[in-house]
Amino acid sequence: MRRLMLGLVLVSPLARAADGSWSGESFGGVMTHGQMVVKSKPVHSPSSLSASAVASHVHWKIHMDGLTPVGFRIRLCSATRCLTLPGVAGEQPLPAGMSAAGPFRFEYYSVAGGRLNVPLTVLSNQITVSYRNPR
Repeated sequence: MRRLMLGLVLVSPLARAADGSWSGESFGGVMTHGQMVVKSKPVHSPSSLSASAVASHVHWKIHMDGLTPVGFRIRLCSATRCLTLPGVAGEQPLPAGMSAAGPFRFEYYSVAGGRLNVPLTVLSNQITVSYRNPR
């Protein structure tokens, strides 16, 4: 019976997918003016990944020291493309072609012009990238 169960697990598509994930964190930066792009420090996999590893899903959580300015936008960027995020925390699938190893960085922008009454400090960017190693 035990061998039968093991055989079923090994035949499962999930077992063959060789999925994994990694997490990282970086400092976000300080926004003092509207209409300026603030870029976070890059985040990448703490260990080397297979060259065939493909990013599939991302979870993120961003901690700030205050309220966001009018028209505040967040983008998650890889070396090849950027993805607009719908809020300061969440999860979503990643488009095909994004490297699983990173580096990833966050970009912050506000459509409001001029100096912000209170500067916004992005204290941390937390990210978890799920990936697949296709066979």
